[in-house]
Amino acid sequence: MILSIGSRFRRFRKQLTPQLAWDMFMVYLAIINVSLILFDLTYLWLRPQYFRLLPVVTDIYDPVKGIEPHPLTERYLEIADETDALMAAGVSPAGLEPQLSELRELSVQTVTEDPFERSGQTRSLIRLQVGAKDYLQREGTLAPSTRLSGQEVLELFWSLEPSPDLLSGRSSFFQSDLRPLLAVNYHRRYDLDGELVDNFWIIDLPFLLIFAFEFGIRWYLSIRRSDLSKWFLFPILNWYDLLGIIPVKQMRLFRLFRIASIYVRLKRSDHSAVGDDPVSRTVKYFANIISEEISDMVALRILTETQGELRDGTHKRIIRAVAEPHRDALAAELTQQLQGLFTNQEIRDQAREFLDANLEQAVDSAAALRRIPLPDALLRALVTTIGQALFDSFADTLAATLSSNEGQETLERIVGEAIDGVVVGLTEGELEALVQEISVDIIGHVKEAVAVRKWALPDKPSRVLFTEDLGGD
Repeated sequence: MILSIGSRFRRFRKQLTPQLAWDMFMVYLAIINVSLILFDLTYLWLRPQYFRLLPVVTDIYDPVKGIEPHPLTERYLEIADETDALMAAGVSPAGLEPQLSELRELSVQTVTEDPFERSGQTRSLIRLQVGAKDYLQREGTLAPSTRLSGQEVLELFWSLEPSPDLLSGRSSFFQSDLRPLLAVNYHRRYDLDGELVDNFWIIDLPFLLIFAFEFGIRWYLSIRRSDLSKWFLFPILNWYDLLGIIPVKQMRLFRLFRIASIYVRLKRSDHSAVGDDPVSRTVKYFANIISEEISDMVALRILTETQGELRDGTHKRIIRAVAEPHRDALAAELTQQLQGLFTNQEIRDQAREFLDANLEQAVDSAAALRRIPLPDALLRALVTTIGQALFDSFADTLAATLSSNEGQETLERIVGEAIDGVVVGLTEGELEALVQEISVDIIGHVKEAVAVRKWALPDKPSRVLFTEDLGGD
């Protein structure tokens, strides 16, 4: 096992060219950069979860976004913690009145100003009021039918009514259930331009400089190698890279295209296993499943609608709508083809050769001809001569007739009636019903074949998704 890994590493090291190493470095760098961009874009949305589960993340990244604890909710928490500490130190409820009075004032201010609005957590204010009300009801202080505003509920919550002994339980409930709602709140600073502070550009700047440098090098090498007819075509053809290095946050997502372009370069490289690696094979496998499922659903939908159209007789209207406008042109074209067929000398010679062969056989097989009292040699010559004369006369008469205007009109009328007969046969009568039934059955069998999930068939060879055969040593 160890020897196998070592041999694979040595083979990989031999294949690792400077160009391949640089491309691999750039793709990993682009993935890291895009991951940071996605983290930044979702940070405010996921910050409550980071705050509760991974507080180290908020400690590090809050300064980047200019996030600070909100002064109002921060003061609320300080007084609540101070009250809880005084209670733990044995201060009587009456001695806590200054703190309780300030908590009631802060509660009124919180409900009035809604400090959660700027952080997009107004639901926390609602949960704060509802949580306090539910606790007072469980405590027995409020009846379920009692109607109080959120402000009145919080004022009652931080009072000594109806008994000072209830304050300890309320404080414990606040620390365990309501405090996290206030602790996660924040406000963002504004810079001198009146914009919210966002220092992500400091993190993004090194990536941006490397990407700009790499773009310039590729442009220079393209000019040196004369890859393009004009030097200015390179940024046009690589517009996604050019947009991605513009130092504007709205352009950052264009760097996803950079990952795709580098991936394609690695896949095309003779020295890279990209495209045949476990991740690529896994993505391709599931992408094939998704594409097959979608294409099957679309195909089944189309086939089902086609069956319905056949049953409703839509095909009759389609056949008539297509055949009638083109009937005369189709008849004229078929007439010309038949006229050319009957007057073509090469075809006429082939038909005469076929006739001669059949006349020879006719003399041997026809009993009536054998009863004629003539020698066989004379009889054969006579039958052949008469047959050829009749054929030549018929062919000449047919060619002369078809060359005339009357003959051409007659043939065109016959062809037109034949076309009408075909259209009528396909849209009316027993033939139409048979064609309709056969068509619906065929589509039904096609639907059954399409509905089979080919990727899930047990007789298919198993796919290796998460392992890679790097070949023999």
